[in-house]
Amino acid sequence: MRRSYPIVLIGFSALLLGLAGCTKAPDMWTEAKPGQKKILVSFPPLYSITHAIAGDDAYVLSLLTGKGPHDYEGAPTDLFMVNNADLLIFNGLTLDDAFVNRMRSGHRNKSLSVLNVGDELIEKDHERVKKNQPPLLLQGDGEVHVHADGAMHKHGDIDPHVWLGPDQAIAMTEIIASKLSDIDPSHKKGYETRAGKFIGELKALKEYGKAALKDKKNKNIITMHEAFKYFAQNFDIKIVDSIQVRPGMDPDPAKTKELLDLCVTHRVRVIAIEPQYSRGPAESVRHSLLNRIGPAAKEEDVSIIELDPLETASTVAGKQTPDPDYYLKKMRANIDTLAKKLP
Repeated sequence: MRRSYPIVLIGFSALLLGLAGCTKAPDMWTEAKPGQKKILVSFPPLYSITHAIAGDDAYVLSLLTGKGPHDYEGAPTDLFMVNNADLLIFNGLTLDDAFVNRMRSGHRNKSLSVLNVGDELIEKDHERVKKNQPPLLLQGDGEVHVHADGAMHKHGDIDPHVWLGPDQAIAMTEIIASKLSDIDPSHKKGYETRAGKFIGELKALKEYGKAALKDKKNKNIITMHEAFKYFAQNFDIKIVDSIQVRPGMDPDPAKTKELLDLCVTHRVRVIAIEPQYSRGPAESVRHSLLNRIGPAAKEEDVSIIELDPLETASTVAGKQTPDPDYYLKKMRANIDTLAKKLP
């Protein structure tokens, strides 16, 4: 279970002071060019979006790369990053708030600007509702989740996995471009131009997905847990149910029977798992589903595919940052994987 906030913060600060007493604080911004605004984002999807907008006018650094935001507790080097940043951008909506709030409480950067993208999305959503436009945000489950490493995490009333929908990513792009223009008005035109270009790529991504999936006769799937609601909404996929009631917690026999009944009713032929979780529960469901289909069922009648929630990314060799095109590449890969196996 997670340590309490005060203990983490005290340990965090003590270790930072210890490092400061022993050696010079490392410069985490060595790749930034003179004059560039320094933008720190919490995790890789925000890196790709912000980098596309920033161009050469700002340097973007991702706090997290190989570890996902759900299970992260913080490290002393976080403060070395934020203490020299001009802007901190995070997702919010209960995804990364905990460790970002610890950073915000511990840093000494009086000139730091902060952007909570989730809060801005909520405001955009309110405006859409007033205009009788479809909402951008989907409901979360509000449940406490047990993740793969045993850590506890609670999603709020709004599903935080907003980056997995191109429509939502467009709104995120507009929000980030506006903030960059606010803190760096001399480069406003460049930020707006590049944001427009990236929005065009996001629209093309949605059209690509729609075209790849439009002729599929059965778009019903089950997922490992509820991370892909925005993805499903954007590409007209129906998520019938999820294997794990809570991430990291396998279903009990009653839930398994309910899940299999739904799979039979909706003729589910694709089970989507995520790379950080074991295939074991999905293999068990697949085996049981094949038995329920009957003796004529073939192994290939039910497929297990891997959909990446994009919460982690490897860094480019010799650099501190991921591939800037990581988001678009991974989203296309998810679409292609799904299109290949849907009947």
